[in-house]
Amino acid sequence: MFPDSDNHSYPKSLSTTFLGTSPDASPEQEGSFTRAQLKAALEAAYQAGADRAKKQEKHTADPDMLFWQLMDNLPDNVYFKDTRSRFICVNRAQARFLGVEEPNDAIGLSDFDFFPEKLAKIQFQEEQEIIATGKGYSLHEEKHLKDDVLERFIVSSKLPLKDSAGKVYGTFGISRDVTERYLAEREVQRQRNLLEAIIDILPCRIFVRDLDDRFVLANQTYKTALGIKSSQEIIGHTLAEFSDEERVAKIKAEDQRVREKGEPILNQIDFDLSVFKKDSWIVTSKVPLRGSDGSIEGIVGMTYDITEQKLAEEEARTLSEKLRHKNAQFEAELLVARQLQETLMSIGFDENRQYSKSGTNWDLRSSYFYKPSHHLAGDFFDLIQISDSKVGVLVCDVMGHGVKAALVTMLLRGLISEFADILDQPGRVLGQLNKRLCSLAEDQEFPRFTTAVYLTLDLDTGQARVANAGHPGPLWKTRDQHGRELFEPCPSGEIGPALGLIPEQEFPRHEFTCQDTTEFLLYTDGIIEQKDAMGNEFGILKLEELLLNNKGDDLAEQLKTIKSALKLTAGTEDFDDDICIVAVKMQPKAPKTGA
Repeated sequence: MFPDSDNHSYPKSLSTTFLGTSPDASPEQEGSFTRAQLKAALEAAYQAGADRAKKQEKHTADPDMLFWQLMDNLPDNVYFKDTRSRFICVNRAQARFLGVEEPNDAIGLSDFDFFPEKLAKIQFQEEQEIIATGKGYSLHEEKHLKDDVLERFIVSSKLPLKDSAGKVYGTFGISRDVTERYLAEREVQRQRNLLEAIIDILPCRIFVRDLDDRFVLANQTYKTALGIKSSQEIIGHTLAEFSDEERVAKIKAEDQRVREKGEPILNQIDFDLSVFKKDSWIVTSKVPLRGSDGSIEGIVGMTYDITEQKLAEEEARTLSEKLRHKNAQFEAELLVARQLQETLMSIGFDENRQYSKSGTNWDLRSSYFYKPSHHLAGDFFDLIQISDSKVGVLVCDVMGHGVKAALVTMLLRGLISEFADILDQPGRVLGQLNKRLCSLAEDQEFPRFTTAVYLTLDLDTGQARVANAGHPGPLWKTRDQHGRELFEPCPSGEIGPALGLIPEQEFPRHEFTCQDTTEFLLYTDGIIEQKDAMGNEFGILKLEELLLNNKGDDLAEQLKTIKSALKLTAGTEDFDDDICIVAVKMQPKAPKTGA
């Protein structure tokens, strides 16, 4: 607080106005008020004003009454100070602001009694400057900080307080706490800056135009496309200033529909309708810009150049058409290759897939079912004419599908023709095939892993020989001790590893002699591993069951039954893996009767 704060004087004009003293008071009387006297005089002035109001018989306005009613009800902070910046009058709003209960409690005190010294000094120096110069200010913005954090934001006016002669004897002011508004405006500005930053970094061109087609906003991408650097070069300008009239007329007509009907345009694709360059594809979206009352004030739009995308799509369509043509050509060639593959396997079979051959004592019948999962299969069979009385049946399963696997099948078929002198020895045949496939080990892309089973049958003696290289064993139909037919694995002795794995591997053969009518079924694993919708495999037991239930049918009919069961399991005619089944029936000839 200032020194001598309780012993101060007030000019006569101030005393007369606020304290009710006589304008004719002597100089000794002026300036002799203490703070207590000043408060008492102020309270008396309040009461005198109230008494005068009661005594008035006419409805004439009393200046003092009007003044105090205004002071008590004005929401803004109002104060009066003397030449030493001490409060001589405050309204209730200012009293609340200062933190006192009644306005009179602030009389005689200064800003040093209510605010930090740093802020109080600023206010004091400011008011002393006004008193010295007689010049104040209006609507001045002030930030009140506490620990460098905004506490309040105030808009104030402060002016010199003069007597009737124009002499300055203090200051008065009015202020309003606008902190909430200031914070709201600051947040709005922050959001606006954020929005502008986002709009500017978007790769699409964004703009806003008013009802007169003048630009209100254009993002950086839009300005860059027009070849301009600053917003001043486009804001307030019309579209016609940047493009030819024909293009502008089309765009204005489109904008007018949006403004008049209020219907947006979303993701509209146009060719050659751009202010930026000719022969371009753009995607456009436009929506009406509405004011707070819902009325349309302009248009907001976005355009994006998709010329490169369109050209890429066109190129893709052209390439796709070429690829489709090539695929069709390739499919046709694969179909021919598939037909050739099956034709080579079916040599000796008739159009019903039936094969027959007779020897001295035995008749042989055979049929097959073959269904690749792809155009070309890795499964194959070969019915080999070893001699007039001997037949060999080779069934192989090459790892994988398609062209590579099919090439291995052709290779194996070609190799078989080189082993004419050992074709009746299954173990040696598999050994030679294994040796050739192992020689391909250096080519990692070549599918050499192959399983195989080779069965030879002698139609003179009924002797059978078989060797197995990692392949599912053949099934054969026999009779138990009670004469009942059953299918079980054909005795094949030791099963060797798959072909193409171990060089110089030997494959032992197993021999046995057919005593009665015997049926053999050679197959690849595609049939038993076919799964249904629940993931259950077809399995070898089901295969045996089908063969037993259809024992009275010929071989072709039995294979049709298997095909139908496979289709039912898979739920389609397209199987998971290649399907290859060869059925062979050895039947002894009836003895000849005499004449």
